[in-house]
Amino acid sequence: MKKHIIRITAVILAVTVVLLIVFISSCNKNSIGEKEVNNSAASYDEAVVSTDSKAIELSSNVNGMRFSSTLEEFTARYNESKRVLGETDLIMSENWQKHGKETTDDNGVKIQYYYYDDVNTNFTATVEVDSNKILNIGFGTTMRYFMGQTENKNNSETVLEKAALMAQTVCKYENGSTKVLKNIFRKTTTDKNDTIWFQKCVYKLDTQEDKSDSKNNIMLFRIFPVADNFKDEWNLKEYVAEATE
Repeated sequence: MKKHIIRITAVILAVTVVLLIVFISSCNKNSIGEKEVNNSAASYDEAVVSTDSKAIELSSNVNGMRFSSTLEEFTARYNESKRVLGETDLIMSENWQKHGKETTDDNGVKIQYYYYDDVNTNFTATVEVDSNKILNIGFGTTMRYFMGQTENKNNSETVLEKAALMAQTVCKYENGSTKVLKNIFRKTTTDKNDTIWFQKCVYKLDTQEDKSDSKNNIMLFRIFPVADNFKDEWNLKEYVAEATE
């Protein structure tokens, strides 16, 4: 069992490194000042409810689970949620780009990495080749952009909102569920533990240090489903909203 856990951890770390390399080559490096992240919390009685019980499904990959959506389905659903919010900055399916060649995880499942360039930000995704389903998906930027302001609004709020909308979309939660999801991702930036478990999914902040300038450090907010046994094996902290929040 110990060897199995080490093997799984190594695969996850390898995937993270590949995804972070994408950001290093593509994120915009604008100069801005630093500010603290707002730590407002979701209300106690707010809950997210899946509109589709099959948003997450079993897989033979190393995590034991995958999302049921393809990148095309994710893109369409994400854009529909943006339209409901009256926003026009939609994403296009044809702008998803492959990163590197397909490879396999330790269980022999073929996977392909993807990225999507946006202004100051990026999406990344890992897709199972045979099923065409999403294994994990992330949204990120540089610390320089995250800690700045655009048009009198903290960029950190914009990034967290988009990360939350990404999670709402891939988990097939109802529109309006982003407050809780945004708070989960926020906690990965403020808690000592940068990995949080919630409703069968891992919410994680991955970072890549730039030794020449810390403001160019890469931040990647990721979400991926895992089999239930990994919650205990990886000692994952579960998100629970408190009545005082």
